Amino acid sequence: MAVHKTLDASEAPWVRAILRRRRKKMSGSGATMADVMLLKVVFFVVAILGAVRIMHFFRARAMRRFASKWGLRYVGPTAPPQWWFNTSRPIIPSPLPGWISRLGVSQAWNIIEGKNNGTSIFVFDGLSVGFRSQPRTYIACQTEVSPIPMTTSVEPVIQVRGWTVLHGVWFLWFSWLMSIGRLDGHISYLRSE
Repeated sequence: MAVHKTLDASEAPWVRAILRRRRKKMSGSGATMADVMLLKVVFFVVAILGAVRIMHFFRARAMRRFASKWGLRYVGPTAPPQWWFNTSRPIIPSPLPGWISRLGVSQAWNIIEGKNNGTSIFVFDGLSVGFRSQPRTYIACQTEVSPIPMTTSVEPVIQVRGWTVLHGVWFLWFSWLMSIGRLDGHISYLRSE
């Protein structure tokens, strides 16, 4: 009867040769470990940018549905013109009035425009100016008298050049985009007047 010795994976000659080559590469210049770290950093940055881009895609889709539900016109664009970096000079697309940049908006996207009883309405997502820029949703109505009753510190209302502008949703010292449900509530109140 023959006795067979089972080899452990580390005892196999070809495994030992591969392990020796790997150790030699890693102990050499260290370029292999640096390459791996660089690849990890690049992958992380690409994953973050990809997640932001996907978020913009789904938000634009929801804003299109919101506009069609209320009979408003979605103008776009679906993402900020420079979605990977905030610009120092304002980029405000054409249907919005130029004074929007005076609100501290550096970029605007997901622009929705329409009329309510002859009053112009704009709903859009914007990015505030500065290094610590934050996204916000704005609702602008061309009226001197605020048609929005829900004026809280969470959603401040500003009067500018004959327009009433509601912006933000502040939570935990950050501003966020308004949810579609919250936008529905504001637009339904505007339509009821």
